[in-house]
Amino acid sequence: MGTSRRDFIKRGSLVALAAGLPVSLAERTAASETAVPSGAFGLNKAAFLSQLNSTFLINEGVSKVAVRLVDVTDLPRRGASARKEGFSLLFRGDKATALKQNTYLIEHEKLGLFSFLMVPIMSKEKGAHHYEAIVNRLYP
Repeated sequence: MGTSRRDFIKRGSLVALAAGLPVSLAERTAASETAVPSGAFGLNKAAFLSQLNSTFLINEGVSKVAVRLVDVTDLPRRGASARKEGFSLLFRGDKATALKQNTYLIEHEKLGLFSFLMVPIMSKEKGAHHYEAIVNRLYP
């Protein structure tokens, strides 16, 4: 089952509220609470690289599914600005719980709460499910 209308409105309201914060206030808040580099509320490539092999909790309905961040890979640039970034996040879950493609609320001890579209992908490793999330800030 996908995201309910109520959850969508609640999450959308939180995102709209966060978008209304002055950037300087958001960066100061992020810098004071965590050791995550500033920029896009700390959800940049460096922040995820610092959390490689750590556990992320994916909210699936009323339960939470633990996955481990196993790889962070750059996306091809093709003329994009050097200041912009695009990267792929590869997560490994257990074999018992499979997630379908959906946008999930994700929790992390240091990075906080955020939502990503998680896509199941094929892997050579048979004992686990793998999921990919793309963060693309390369183009306008």
